[in-house]
Amino acid sequence: MNKKLFPAILLFLVLAICGCHHPYDRYPEEHPEPWTPSDVEMMLGGEDPMEGFNRSMFGCTDFLMSYVADPLGRVYTTIFPRPFIKHFHNVCVNLEYPARAVSSLLQAEWGVAGTETVRFLANSTLGVAGIFDVAQNWFHIPPAEADFGQAFNRWGIGSGHTLILPVAPSLNGRDLIGLLFDSAFDMKTYIPYAGYATVLNRITIAQDAYSGVVDSAIDPYKNYRQMMLLRRELQLQMWFYKEAQRRIAEFKAKSEAAGNGGNQPEPLLPVWNPPERPDYLKYGKYIGMNNYFSQGNVSDTMRLSLFQVQRDRDWWYMPLSLFNGDFLRDGRRRSVELLPDRPELRYCFWEVKKTDEASGSGCPGQKERLVILLSGIGGTYTNQNMTALAEQFHNAGYRILTLDSTFNWNFIVADSKCALPGYLPDDAARLRRAISAVLADLKKREWITDPEIVICGYSMGGIQTLKLAEMEERDPVIGVKRFVAINPPVSMETALKKIDSLAASSAGWSKSRMRDTLLRVGGNMFLKLMDHYAHVQDDHAPERFHSFRLPITGEEAQVLAGLYLKMPLREILLAAHKETPFENFAEYRWGRRTELYQQFDRVTFEDYASKLLTSRYPGRTVAELLADSHLRSIEKTLRNSPKIRVFHNIDDFLVSVEERRYLDEVLKERITWFSNGGHLGNLYYQMVLDKIVEAAE
Repeated sequence: MNKKLFPAILLFLVLAICGCHHPYDRYPEEHPEPWTPSDVEMMLGGEDPMEGFNRSMFGCTDFLMSYVADPLGRVYTTIFPRPFIKHFHNVCVNLEYPARAVSSLLQAEWGVAGTETVRFLANSTLGVAGIFDVAQNWFHIPPAEADFGQAFNRWGIGSGHTLILPVAPSLNGRDLIGLLFDSAFDMKTYIPYAGYATVLNRITIAQDAYSGVVDSAIDPYKNYRQMMLLRRELQLQMWFYKEAQRRIAEFKAKSEAAGNGGNQPEPLLPVWNPPERPDYLKYGKYIGMNNYFSQGNVSDTMRLSLFQVQRDRDWWYMPLSLFNGDFLRDGRRRSVELLPDRPELRYCFWEVKKTDEASGSGCPGQKERLVILLSGIGGTYTNQNMTALAEQFHNAGYRILTLDSTFNWNFIVADSKCALPGYLPDDAARLRRAISAVLADLKKREWITDPEIVICGYSMGGIQTLKLAEMEERDPVIGVKRFVAINPPVSMETALKKIDSLAASSAGWSKSRMRDTLLRVGGNMFLKLMDHYAHVQDDHAPERFHSFRLPITGEEAQVLAGLYLKMPLREILLAAHKETPFENFAEYRWGRRTELYQQFDRVTFEDYASKLLTSRYPGRTVAELLADSHLRSIEKTLRNSPKIRVFHNIDDFLVSVEERRYLDEVLKERITWFSNGGHLGNLYYQMVLDKIVEAAE
């Protein structure tokens, strides 16, 4: 073949495979119905007619990442510390300069090409062949993620249908062809073995993020595709580069306005005073959230994303390293059989700190203390919020046990033949059986002997904690010292209706508005995970509250919260449908699930309770099921049990004013009210966490 014709043939293949439009361009602008996860995925990536093939190829990727990249990464990161891996990555990125520069020129992004040239010259000289990124660290010049796939997109070449090949970091034919051009303009291509070293280094860095996307998912392919589609859309818009430039310019402007030369006075920090105690709360303790700077109860709820485990305590080591001592690595992940011929239930256990002098842990005669954590809808045993809360108790000298939520597909397939969750008495009974089985397993392993047990649950886990208190009062099985509930709903009916209203709030949103919101919010989320943009992060550590704001409006928060809460519901429905098919739903097929997901996404939580859940309880009405799932059904225990402690926010949108009044009157001094936080949106606030940990005593 004539090598001069090769690029032209490749471009012809791009046009033939991909067509002339981005899926976004084919999606209608108007959208009168509420948006669903399937709608968003269709807008960003179009249809997936080769789903069976793509799932097979993704299966290869998943196998390689789990059974090749993971063990190799563990060896590699154990031998080489994080600084070496980071600086080697810097060298690799620096050698890719020609591809970024040429692709920027092909997009008519002259400024980006100039920036990349300046970065290359600075890093190649002052940065010692790119080992150090002085362009970023000294001169605040952000990198750009330009590639040939972006250039083809700018020329009007559409992405076409999803096309996945093993380990390829692309989702369509256009970007796959673009990778060939990227390689041709990559200086490492012409250095022997440099490509292999680069792949090893990058998959080591990417393995942790990859496992976070696919672990615990009932459909890893779906999660992977959705996340990659969003990230690719951000790259096509050069969102990261433009946002970094905007933040740097804003920072410089603020610095000049502050008068570094002494011409301007230092601006005073604002003060935010919490609202006064409502008149209808007469008995419980009330704590004002000073300098919380509320943005509205739903927007405040989104601050839960700030509640994260304090990772990277050993900055010298990567997450996969055998020497890494991060809190997540300290946990022992195990499983236990609940029923024969069913998958085992997963759990994670953290041993007590042996050198915690403040709490006396590890001292002879010290009483064992174990906290069992229960999460909300869809929560997994190692999700972000669960492990962050676990770390707080662990720091106070407790052993920790975490489980999957009963409203998580992993739990229902392990505990039963996919009995639908949502009926509080049955959920609590299953949960108690699971806890008993795990405690027996821990004793068998000699990790515990006879500990004082605290059960602490938040959201749905909170209402289950209170139901467990009632069950243990009637028939002690576990032997619990304290029950701590954080933001428990009072009425499942009220909570479900509110969640449905959030999901319905996107009705009428145009395609442009939805995409812009997703890019801004998703971009900020990715930005926090991208090490090479660390210097442009907002200077808002969780413990600093002055002028704190999330980049989101109240309406946007409602829409995104509604979309987010749809995800665990679809996973529950998929798991149950595979085991015992629902009527009037598409047949489950391994290689063709799009129609089924679209049907699941149209199911509201109210539909779930009134139609699907009741179908599994013949002879019971939805009113009866909801009444048994109301906290009024355990009022006697709530009034009298000295073991119960409850924490709530007066602006929690899942609890009505009348329900707050009810909790206050029933629990009296055993409930603590915080002035702000929405639903769980103040858990990153250390004062709140300290009160919760103290309540376990």
